[in-house]
Amino acid sequence: RNAAKLASRGAWAEKRGVTEASDEASSSSTLTNDEGLEYVKLTNGDSTADIYLLGGVVTSYVKEGVEYIAVRPDAKMDGSKPISGGLSHCWPQFGPGAIQQHGFARNINWNVASVSDDEVELTLVPNDYTKEMWDKEFKCTFTVSLKDDQLDTKMNVENVGEDAFDFQAALHSYFTVSSLENLEITGSFKGKDFLNK
Repeated sequence: RNAAKLASRGAWAEKRGVTEASDEASSSSTLTNDEGLEYVKLTNGDSTADIYLLGGVVTSYVKEGVEYIAVRPDAKMDGSKPISGGLSHCWPQFGPGAIQQHGFARNINWNVASVSDDEVELTLVPNDYTKEMWDKEFKCTFTVSLKDDQLDTKMNVENVGEDAFDFQAALHSYFTVSSLENLEITGSFKGKDFLNK
């Protein structure tokens, strides 16, 4: 069963132009997929995670041969569009509003501030593209840590200017689901409004 899952993941990656790092290059570093997009591969024991600089999006988290993150089958992995799926940023706006839907954080390259075998810190600061639609002074930091038993993410937004600003943030998450029959959502939803799209 594990071999089938690994083969399935390999086929999934191959269709998207993502090549696996060799054993000697399996430590964290900036790699490039066949379509020219840069990403960082984190490793910790039998776990790996791929984080693309375009959009700062986590596209893969594998633990014990099981993939937990989903990327849409029609996702463009060549930079022509934001990557559809994974753990994708919606910032500084979620949904429709004053600027483009879901903001700009998923449309541009983030910078690698630091990287180790099991952690990467990415940053996003204003540039001409962002200032055209949202002229605020900010510094976003997104940290992805590959722990022994989980994948941790943390986003920090710092106002580095003098003027206050409001923003919205979401990590638009796509997870693999092995069986809808085994899916359960729990919580106190009684009397709550919801939208089923």
